[in-house]
Amino acid sequence: MFDIPAPQSQNGFSKSAQAVTLSGVEAPQLKLSRLLESQKKIKENKSKPINFSQPILWQNENPVFFPKTINVIQGKAGVHKSRLAETICAALLKTPESNKDLLDFKTNILTRYAVCYVDTERNLSDQLPYSLQQIQLKAGYTIQDNPYGFDYISLLEFGREERFDMLNIYLEHIRKQFPVHLFIVLDVITDCVFNFNDTKDSMKLIDMMNQSINRYDVTFLCLIHENPGSTDKARGHLGTEILNKASTVLQIGFEKDAQNHNTDLIKVNFLKCRSSKKHEPFHVQYSDTEKGLVMADLTTIRETMEARNQKAALESTLELIGAFLTEPMPRKMLIEKLSVELDCKERTIETRLKTIQNNPYIIPLADGQEKLLCKKTANREIIYYLSDIHD
Repeated sequence: MFDIPAPQSQNGFSKSAQAVTLSGVEAPQLKLSRLLESQKKIKENKSKPINFSQPILWQNENPVFFPKTINVIQGKAGVHKSRLAETICAALLKTPESNKDLLDFKTNILTRYAVCYVDTERNLSDQLPYSLQQIQLKAGYTIQDNPYGFDYISLLEFGREERFDMLNIYLEHIRKQFPVHLFIVLDVITDCVFNFNDTKDSMKLIDMMNQSINRYDVTFLCLIHENPGSTDKARGHLGTEILNKASTVLQIGFEKDAQNHNTDLIKVNFLKCRSSKKHEPFHVQYSDTEKGLVMADLTTIRETMEARNQKAALESTLELIGAFLTEPMPRKMLIEKLSVELDCKERTIETRLKTIQNNPYIIPLADGQEKLLCKKTANREIIYYLSDIHD
């Protein structure tokens, strides 16, 4: 098991091997010894100044991942979670000669890392090999290279009831292969257990990762799907627990347009940053030329945000009109009230009122009714009022 190893006796055999009963249950005395050993280590560390670990990955000068932590990338299906993970892996494996821009991700060039990619979803004939090729190309290698420190497996051919044990066996094996910091990617983590909604299965995997980061020089990056229809809820009980234990949580997803459809613009948001301040999100796009994600250009970002903000402003205007026009109201008074409430110029309100009438847009009321905005002239003054849709 990829677990906290038991203390060694003078004859070279672990004390656990001597203290375990025939049933395989660890003796209470050995459990106490392990507990007191960890207490001793904590006491030693408490008695001296604490030097916090430096990040192993930055994005545009912001620290992202720290050593010996559990981290998460979450998002809906099809939002390029794996491609974001590819870019991160390439940054950790990047050759000194490579000048590729990897979404502004960078590492300490004096530190060497081993990347171990564990896949559970893609086929072994083209999908997974192609993804591994992209990692190598982005890192500055050719597809024929077999870079030291880059290892990968697939759990796809194993049944779900076997996957946790196989993952454990692999991690113990790979830890012995590379005497450097291990960066382990689990893509996707919910497929590494039999039932991601089961508390026992979920906690067994999380406990294994927690024990690993406390004992060994390893860091985990776990990819997980979000529930359909939710904004930021990762799948199952495992999703809930992994977010609680994670140090950094990245969320990736498409920005929406004015009609609430996906655009080409992709937002990478920092949902959680335990070891640093919470960073501002950044935007990326998929590039057919680069066969991966690239930083989004400022024009695309500005146009997408402006279109969405206009829609949000229009929706707010519709709601306020419904609240204000419980009785007919002079044009000048309505414009003044809307401009104050929405904190914008009267000319902007005039343009929105014309747009609302000309399309025409539905005015929602608090009681669930829907009306249309109309106007009439009384004593040479324009009066706005609401009418039923069928009028």
